Amino acid sequence: MPTVAIADDFLDAYARIPRSEQKRVREFTEKFKKDPTSSSINYEKIHDVKDPKVRTVRISQKYRAIILHPDEGDVYVLVWVDNHDEAMTWAASRVFDINPYSGSLQVINVVESEKASPPKPGKKAKGLFDDFDDEMLLSFAVPEALLPSVRAVANKNILQSLIAHLPSEAAEALTWLAEEIPVDEIREMIAAHPQKQVDTNDLAKALEHPDSRRRFVTVNSEGDLAAMLDAPLEKWRVFLHPSQERLVTKNFNGPARVLGGPGTGKTVVAMHRARHLAKTLCSDSDDRILFTTYTGNLAQNVERNIANLCGDEAQRIEVVHLHAWAVRFMRQRGFEFSISAAEETDQCWQEAVLTAEELEFDIGFLKQEWELVVQANGIEKRNDYLKASRIGRGSALSRPQRDRIWAVFEAYTKALKDRGNHEWLSVIRQTRRYLEKEKAKLPYRAVIVDEAQDFHVEEWRLIRAIVPEGTNDLFLVGDAHQRIYGNKISLRNCGINIQGRSSALRINYRTTEQIRAWAMSMLRGIEVDDLDGERRNEKGYKSLLSGPAPEIHSHSSKKEEMAFLCKMIKGLLKDHHPEDICLVARTNKMLRDGYQTTLKDAGVPHTILDKGNEEAGVRLASMHRVKGLEFPVMILAGLNSHIVPLRFAAVESDPAALSDHEERERSLLFVAATRARDRLILSYYGTPSPFLPLGDE
Repeated sequence: MPTVAIADDFLDAYARIPRSEQKRVREFTEKFKKDPTSSSINYEKIHDVKDPKVRTVRISQKYRAIILHPDEGDVYVLVWVDNHDEAMTWAASRVFDINPYSGSLQVINVVESEKASPPKPGKKAKGLFDDFDDEMLLSFAVPEALLPSVRAVANKNILQSLIAHLPSEAAEALTWLAEEIPVDEIREMIAAHPQKQVDTNDLAKALEHPDSRRRFVTVNSEGDLAAMLDAPLEKWRVFLHPSQERLVTKNFNGPARVLGGPGTGKTVVAMHRARHLAKTLCSDSDDRILFTTYTGNLAQNVERNIANLCGDEAQRIEVVHLHAWAVRFMRQRGFEFSISAAEETDQCWQEAVLTAEELEFDIGFLKQEWELVVQANGIEKRNDYLKASRIGRGSALSRPQRDRIWAVFEAYTKALKDRGNHEWLSVIRQTRRYLEKEKAKLPYRAVIVDEAQDFHVEEWRLIRAIVPEGTNDLFLVGDAHQRIYGNKISLRNCGINIQGRSSALRINYRTTEQIRAWAMSMLRGIEVDDLDGERRNEKGYKSLLSGPAPEIHSHSSKKEEMAFLCKMIKGLLKDHHPEDICLVARTNKMLRDGYQTTLKDAGVPHTILDKGNEEAGVRLASMHRVKGLEFPVMILAGLNSHIVPLRFAAVESDPAALSDHEERERSLLFVAATRARDRLILSYYGTPSPFLPLGDE
């Protein structure tokens, strides 16, 4: 039976053509899937092409599909669709070869790659890869035809221009060689182990190679085809990097942790992992996989994406953020909780401080001491607080001072109790204790945790209690660069042992290298941890995408900035759908009281991102709201010194708390900036935020 496959390039091309033509293309692909040998499909060879395996097929008077089909064999690959002339031009410059070293099917634009880095005549300057012989470079799946171009690369900037034209596996290997990562480590990261014997004519076998599967997918059913054409740009559902695929399917003897910077596909891996475990672990009808994350917005995004990713197994994956899970669980057992609102909490602190006869600390210090010492260590008794370590909290406290502070804490908890209110961590702690005491039987075979860096110690202890220790029990993904809620924790101190089961994703698939490098520069000087008490190794975190550098625009006044943003957005709308553009401010209040009104007066279609809001228009969102999302164009507005970092009186008098707060604020700006896919525009008026690296302005 013939094998039919589709290239990721075909899905990109399909998404760009007019919807009126998409219907015809879809009808053709469905017919093609049923029987690519049908006499009604007229394969025509193309003149003046570099690859004789390329064929063209008429879809309509205007559109042509490009098919890869050798003279021998029964493999047919849809690789492109476009207007007649554009399709012919696309096909003329490309070669589809099975790499003789790796065995993967590669697509090479020979013409463009030769232009990107032409060999230089005359005396040759030292090349970036002169320390590696040809055999070494070829063993990393560098196409032999492009070896002269690789040899001509003199620096990392030229390499960045060339890698856009290289197969992904070769581009990654060269990027990491340039970063001086050891060869053996690179081979493990990309599974680049040269094959002893490669049949360069066996297209069917080549399609099974892990590196081929990151750009080609064999279509096994009409349902698979329909799902791909329904959402052609959601390629994360279909194509996985070999390192991602290994993590998705690997058998772990206990908790596993995956680290990765923004855009490396951590959440994609987590969702595919949930699907895999639902298929392999859920043998009983009541078995479930729990997928949890820190906020309701993120849980909603994941739930929607899992529904699109999965078939029947979606019914066995429960997606809920941890706080909602704890409240639901306890209410099902007859417990009711009223969570204290911020205003009520402040009132309780005010009442507590008034009870103190002598106290030399303000409310800001007390709140931080409560959060970072008492709550972080689960302290509930005076004697435990008197002995507690306060490393990182600044000046030491005497025993009498701790006594006086504890009296305030007791008054605060009483004020909460008198109102019938709880803090979230109190609910989490009670839920965990109930699980441990009652030994409640839960249906979960595994727990997947996204945004692991934001969880509190108490929340980790609850997660550990939800599922029994064992094979494939916990799968955690996170990035301490993006810690905007929680404080530094050590997983081992929460009863979660990940030793020997840690991995890192290093390639950014979303953001251009220019945006990635700029965003990382904001965090320079901050020590980033690995979620287990050790320093994070960031070496090799790179993007293979290239684009314009981030733009920073300065304005003398808020009014001037507003006028600039309106003009900028109107210009962007000439080339982008409104939904491709997101304008971000530090708070929702800034959006509603300023930017939203300005866009409304200017007649710019817009909508504030909210749960279930699918209205058309330019997206408006706070920095917290865009976490987990991405947009082709991100505009970060109002980046002024008095806004970013946002000032809180509660931390101003406490140097340690102020340092932690500013670090989270810096991470928040980093998160917002790395939501950009193609273009990042930053704007401020007056004095800029001290976090902005303005050297390249």
